[in-house]
Order: sequence, then C-alpha cells, then structure tokens
Amino acid sequence: MTQTLLPFLERPPRTTSDASAPLVVLLHGRGAEAKTIFSVEGLLDPGYHVLALSGLYDSAIDGREWFRPREEIPGEITDAKQFDESERVLTENIESHIARIGADRSKIFLWGFSQGAAMALILGLRGIVRPRGVIAMSGFLPTPVTRWKKFDTSSHFLLPHGNDDEVLSSDTSKSAKAFLESKGIPAEFYPYKGRHKMSMESIEYVNNWILRLAEQKK
Repeated sequence: MTQTLLPFLERPPRTTSDASAPLVVLLHGRGAEAKTIFSVEGLLDPGYHVLALSGLYDSAIDGREWFRPREEIPGEITDAKQFDESERVLTENIESHIARIGADRSKIFLWGFSQGAAMALILGLRGIVRPRGVIAMSGFLPTPVTRWKKFDTSSHFLLPHGNDDEVLSSDTSKSAKAFLESKGIPAEFYPYKGRHKMSMESIEYVNNWILRLAEQKK
C-alpha cells in the first residue's frame, strides 16, 4: 500500500541537534491546516523538535479536516468510518517522521486543537505511536472510541479547555477526563480563560507540562 504523505511544517530544535530532544507533533482543528497551528512554535521551548501536519479532507469552511464530513449531522462524530482513514494515515506519517528524525520514543508528544485534539486522543489511546504525553486542547473524545475493547494506558493526558468556549463546551474535556480516569489512565483537566482558541496562558501551561514530563523517567 502506497503511503499518503501529509503536508507538514517542521522546526528542528534550536538549542541542540541531539535526537533526544522532545518531538512535539501539532494537529490543527477544523477549517485550518499545518501552518495555522504551527504559528505557536515561536512560543514553545527552543529545545523542542516541532512538527505540524495537515488533515486529509477539504473543509466546507476552507482549510482541512481530520474527520470525513457528514452532511446529515454536522459536527457530530458518531461513526468510526469518519476517522479510520485519518487514524491510519496519520499514524503512518508520524511513525515515518519519528524514524526519519531518529526521535527518542520516550519523548514524543501529540498536541491537538479541537478536531486535532480528538485525533490526538484517538492515537494516544490506540497504542501504536504510544506518545509520552497527549495534549487534547479544546477538543472531545469521539463516541466510537468509548466502545473500544482495549485502551493503551501508557500515555499521560492533559485536557486544556477555554472556560468561555463558544464552539465546544469545556464539559467535553471534563467528560473525556472522567472516561480516561475510569480506564486507569492519568489525565488532567486544565481550564483557562478564553474562547475557542489557544491563549498565551494555555500555551505557556502546556509548554511547561511537556518540559516536566520530558524530564521525568518513564
């Protein structure tokens, strides 16, 4: 099977060429693309290797999407067929980048926003990439995932969410946290001031969370 290569943007670590630098993979939200979420790279620790990937599908609101659109229920993810192709292709792409970079597998972090957050949760729970940490910002846990028979429990999860989010209520992240904890998976909910976007406060918190976790022995 020929691998689908997703468009990406990349920033190698600025302070070292060491392959042991944490690799932070950024996944954008609906109607955006790699360059949208890559704009935060200047606010992240210079020691990170930062990689942003673009979604598979054209979006009706411009940009790209990770979930196959459903006209009858916009915004709802009720069928695994809406994301199974994205999960496969994204997993293949991340694994290829890890091999290309020679990244330390104990320092892989997935950071997604909105739809990207849902994809980060999917990959973190599946157990193929097995990231050290998953940051699911202003996102949701797709219903089909809750019906899986097996969940990987090796990753740490951070669920930041704006308290005035007008697109997705912070209750979606609270529910995801409760579900993760019910499976014995470490999860933290972090509320921040703001709407459906990243704030300076939230980016700083995530940056420090990654630093702390990357320094701990697995």
